[in-house]
Amino acid sequence: MKIIDMKKLIAVSLCIITMIICGFLIVKKLDSLDIASNKTDWYVMDSIRKIEERTDIDDCEKKILKKEIQTKRQNEKDKSGIAFETQIYAFGIIMIQIILLFFIIMMPSENYKKLN
Repeated sequence: MKIIDMKKLIAVSLCIITMIICGFLIVKKLDSLDIASNKTDWYVMDSIRKIEERTDIDDCEKKILKKEIQTKRQNEKDKSGIAFETQIYAFGIIMIQIILLFFIIMMPSENYKKLN
């Protein structure tokens, strides 16, 4: 095997490894996405309404419970936004790697140059 063929093999291997890692990131971040955000927001609003209707707790405790629910929901939204951005970047890297892989494979080998 010639040196250029070995370089091509290493470049192809690195492209494939990068695509596998980015694919793993995309799949791993699927759980963090907030796909049904309207439904989740409705549940939060309903929980806040139920807390407001309770008579067994005082106003201060109601404010604390509502703030905890709102903070938890905001954290989930932030986490979902970060997961979405990560997936977009990983997908972009995969596209770049596919283009790079295409050019590496289409590059003529050293044996082809010697024949001409």
